[in-house]
Amino acid sequence: MTVLTEFLQIDKVRGGVFLSHLIVLLPRCRVQLSASSPQNRGLFNFLYTPYPGSLPGLQALSKMPPKLVAEGMIQILGQTANSVVYAVADDSDTGRARDSVSVLKGGTVWYRGREALGPGQSAEESDERARKEAEIYEALRKHDRILNFIALEVADVDEGMEPKAWALRLERAPHGPLRDCIVSSQANPPDVQTRLEMAIQFAEGVAHMHRHRVIWGDFSTRNALLFDNCCVKLGDFADSDVVDKYPNDWYGCEARYCPPGSARPNNHTVGTVNREIFALGTAIYEITEWKVPYGPPVEVSEDEVIAALVDGKLPEFNGDNAAEAVIRGCWEYKYKSSQQALEDLQRLKGNSMRHNVGGVESLKLLVLNGLEYMKRLFLWSKT
Repeated sequence: MTVLTEFLQIDKVRGGVFLSHLIVLLPRCRVQLSASSPQNRGLFNFLYTPYPGSLPGLQALSKMPPKLVAEGMIQILGQTANSVVYAVADDSDTGRARDSVSVLKGGTVWYRGREALGPGQSAEESDERARKEAEIYEALRKHDRILNFIALEVADVDEGMEPKAWALRLERAPHGPLRDCIVSSQANPPDVQTRLEMAIQFAEGVAHMHRHRVIWGDFSTRNALLFDNCCVKLGDFADSDVVDKYPNDWYGCEARYCPPGSARPNNHTVGTVNREIFALGTAIYEITEWKVPYGPPVEVSEDEVIAALVDGKLPEFNGDNAAEAVIRGCWEYKYKSSQQALEDLQRLKGNSMRHNVGGVESLKLLVLNGLEYMKRLFLWSKT
């Protein structure tokens, strides 16, 4: 545990991450860290669950030379039980990892493509997962709403063996995950029109996936990345697959994106595409309401979310939401495709723009009428 805490403290000194809370659950040694970063206005999440009786993740992490992190040669951006996303200094013009234009995603941190520093998986596991995710990116091709896949990084890991894929190289999102932005800017959300536009962009990405028969699976604003001018791109396809290969009785999204009615929200009988459309409705809700469904993870645990689902509760609306009908249409499985939901969102945007234009024209007419009245009043007073 000392190693893990020390690692985060080093990152804290560097100014990239500030530790906010630490939870340790025994006996499985499940470690979950959440931290806020003023630089990216978000939360950094770390989750590692080793097998009982061993701490391979922490042992691997201890191999990470603190100097590389402290000196900005490596920047850890996020980690789950199966992968780590990081940047390295070699990919920047300044010699600092934080300035790199691309990021690496793999089963472990590699330094200059030669040395695995940990924490992570075996070369075989990393190779399999990286190649599978690369196939999804290639199937989706380049699209404005999909994170740009640059390359599959391959190296001779062991002498005499076939080269192994050790990471995906992806474009870097300068403003991090959308979920982090939502959590950190609750008191000062974007205007309604901007939120609607972001929801449309999110839906465009999902509709593009479905046109290519890809099931996203890990459906969440955590996996939507923010770029300049509030542009949204979707990523993280490690748990994705084509429709015909995706499980037909299980769906892998977070509990907050699952329909109510069961204590086992990832199991389902409504069909995988319907689950994706339901989750799309929840994503539109989160973006347009600008709040995490059922409350942010730092305030509402997954057990509490599941309890709400068992009670049949859906996320609550704060007030007027122009997209509410679309959201409920997704939740009630009224849409046959994500494209239909997208088109309804786009119509909302068109109506809103026409309303705004109409308002401007009305104001202009009011001003002109006022000026005409003043002109007549002035002429009358002269006579």
